[in-house]
Parts: sequence; C-alpha cells; structure tokens
Amino acid sequence: MIVSLSIRSARYLIGLDSVMMRIVGVFLSVMVLAACSNQAADIQSDFATLNHEEAIIQAHQWYRNDQGIVVHVFADHIRAAFEDGSESLVRIPEDQFYLSIAPWVNYTHPCTYHVPTGCTGELIGKEMSVTAVDTLSGEVVVGKKVVTQHDGFIDFWVPSGRSLEFTITYQDENVGQLTSTEILSTHSDGRTCITTMQLTPQVTSQQVTPQEV
Repeated sequence: MIVSLSIRSARYLIGLDSVMMRIVGVFLSVMVLAACSNQAADIQSDFATLNHEEAIIQAHQWYRNDQGIVVHVFADHIRAAFEDGSESLVRIPEDQFYLSIAPWVNYTHPCTYHVPTGCTGELIGKEMSVTAVDTLSGEVVVGKKVVTQHDGFIDFWVPSGRSLEFTITYQDENVGQLTSTEILSTHSDGRTCITTMQLTPQVTSQQVTPQEV
C-alpha cells in the first residue's frame, strides 16, 4: 500500500513538474516577446529624434540588417520602415539635398531613391576625385578626394534647388584613368540615388583620328 502511494505521489509530482515547466516556458516566451516589442519601439522612437545627417549614419549601420528595417531617402525626408509595419520619418532641411552616387565600370542597378540599408554598388573602398560645379553660377560646391563606402556609394549633402555638374575620376590599376560626368538635379523632383555614372576612359584630342574625306 505504501509503495502504491509512493508511486502515485511520484507520478503526481512529475506531472506537476511538467505543468510548471510549461507555465514557466510560456511565461519566458511572453517576456521575450515583450522585450523584443519594447526594443523595436525604442529603435523607432530613437530614429525619429535624429537629425537628417544622424539618420543617414544610422541607416548605414542597419546595412543588410536581419531586423527587417528598410530606409529610403527622398528629397525632403528619410523614412525608416520596420518589420511590424510601422514607420519613422526624419525631415531634411529645405536648403539641403542628399545625393548618394555609385560610380561603376562593369555593372550597376536602376535606382531613384536611395536605400542605404540595401543598395550596393560595384566599386567598394576605391579612392576617387570628385568635383561638383553649379551650372548657373560656376560655384564649386564639391572638390575633394573620397573613398567609396562599404556599399560602393559616396554620400554628399549639397545645396538644394541647383543643377550640379558632377565629375568623378578614378585611377583603375588595369585600365588607367576613368572619368564620368553628369549633371544632377537637387530640386524637389531630383533623384537621391545615382547609379548612372559609368566610368570610362577619357578621350583626348590626340586620341581622335580625323576621318578621311
């Protein structure tokens, strides 16, 4: 009789332990979900407090992230979309415009509004010389050497409402000097993602052969 009761008691305790383990498991799952939800809410609210330059820096830190965060840059604002369907916006000052340029030699991709969390160019970590001249006033807006970023792009904050002639020069170790020139708009309908500047050998007047008459 005593043995029978002991066996029943043991089975009862084992069953109780199993129930408790399930309860604890459910509790921990709820806690984890709540923590993740709070973390996501914190990320969203934190992004909304950034200024436009800080928002771009943060977007680069989210490059190819596994959290489902996608950032688009438009002419007047930066929009971060999160996995739960929510969004956060950061306004760009009216007198500034963001251009992200991916110079290329062999391949590119079509793009209108830059996605710092996903867009990738061909040439990564390459030194180039860049100038940008206002087509109306002749003002040199950009004139410096740069190194293409981790995503193959080069970011610029430039004055809005302009037409700027960008010239990019790159010294390829195999081909030699390559150049690309394009007039880019920084008006409200302008692109923020520039993937149309193909670097090609510069043709000089000495290389042009006169055609026979």
